[in-house]
Amino acid sequence: MLLFTLIQQVSEFSTSSEGREYAPPDSLLYYLVLIGSSIIVLGVVIFAVKWFVWPGEQSEDHIKRKILKDES
Repeated sequence: MLLFTLIQQVSEFSTSSEGREYAPPDSLLYYLVLIGSSIIVLGVVIFAVKWFVWPGEQSEDHIKRKILKDES
């Protein structure tokens, strides 16, 4: 019920004189920017998940080994 009320208020605001009416994009540049930004976001998500799951650092003098090393 709350979601329906929110959607109705947003719809009324967007077509009122306070808001701006929606105009569909009519430019090729809009679609190029949309596709380009989508590819960038998808790439960032893929690499973030990949490096989180498989970090791949094997060096013995890596900073993580110095931090995790027990001093006692």
